Amino acid sequence: MRSEDITFLFFIPYCIISISISMKKSNIQKRHRAYNPMKGINYANRQARNMFMVVFAVFGVVMILSALLDHSFLAAGGSGLSLASMALLGHLDDVSDKDTHGSDISYIVYLVALDQIDRTKEFPQPNANREVAPIHLKSSEIPHYFEAHDIPTFTGTTEKGDITTTGENNFVLIMGGARTELYNFIEEYSGGKFILFFKHIKKKEWFILGELERPIILSNTETKDDKDGRYTTLTFKRSSVDLPLIYTGNPAVTAATAITAGATDIAITAGSNTYTIPNGTSSAAAIATVSGLSKSDKGRYITLIGAGTDKAATIADGATFVLEEGATWTAKTGATITFRVLDTTTLVEVSRTEA
Repeated sequence: MRSEDITFLFFIPYCIISISISMKKSNIQKRHRAYNPMKGINYANRQARNMFMVVFAVFGVVMILSALLDHSFLAAGGSGLSLASMALLGHLDDVSDKDTHGSDISYIVYLVALDQIDRTKEFPQPNANREVAPIHLKSSEIPHYFEAHDIPTFTGTTEKGDITTTGENNFVLIMGGARTELYNFIEEYSGGKFILFFKHIKKKEWFILGELERPIILSNTETKDDKDGRYTTLTFKRSSVDLPLIYTGNPAVTAATAITAGATDIAITAGSNTYTIPNGTSSAAAIATVSGLSKSDKGRYITLIGAGTDKAATIADGATFVLEEGATWTAKTGATITFRVLDTTTLVEVSRTEA
């Protein structure tokens, strides 16, 4: 036998063994991969991550669209300073130094204690122009004025906290002298609750600070009688973000002027902004005109108080009296209506209360 044949005979078994070993290794690797316990877990983790990313993306798109749509279309019906309310506010221009001078509050300030208010009648609320109708006091009660020794000061602050915005009103009044009446007021009303009225010099309109459910409180008093002087500092405070409102009444006027029964004209006088409309004599009067006004009365507030019963006078919408939604007002006992003077022959309704 040739040597080549012997070599070939030895080579054939070697190849068979090599192929068998190779197939065996391959089978072992396949079995090892198939039975790897981590493979299924890794697959589940990948699928969970993919699902999370898909859900997160969907919610993200929805939130972005919701924010855009809510802010532009839905915010008009919500509360707060939305785009719609900013549109109503309009632009705010600067003013001249004439309108920024300090020390402009009048020395005369009026106070009404809560126990003076007639709680059987609704406490007036401001309209869209921040105007508040006259408040109802008990019979024989009047606002009491305090004449300050130094110019009163008002400050209103707001501050944004972690959750919401808080605010505070402060009104400081310095009363001069060491007087019995002043000391009695301090002892009796420290911590007392009030409605406060003040105005600016040479201005017709009054401002009201406080309301029945959130009055301004005499929170601090400091009385001094030393070498520096004799005076008392009264500090009134109120926790509120609300600022002073325009008062359509006049706290300086303590009595209403009576209109003649059956009269169809309201005769306005310089010293009175409040008028009582009595019951008619033979029939209910239809009040249609106003007289006694001049150009300087523009912006003045006139309040009518009803005192009628079965023949209560009425005021209808027309050229002289411009009423909200054209609704006729009836001067029954307990009813009031406040007008702003537009010109010498025209009064525009500001607010009203029905009996």
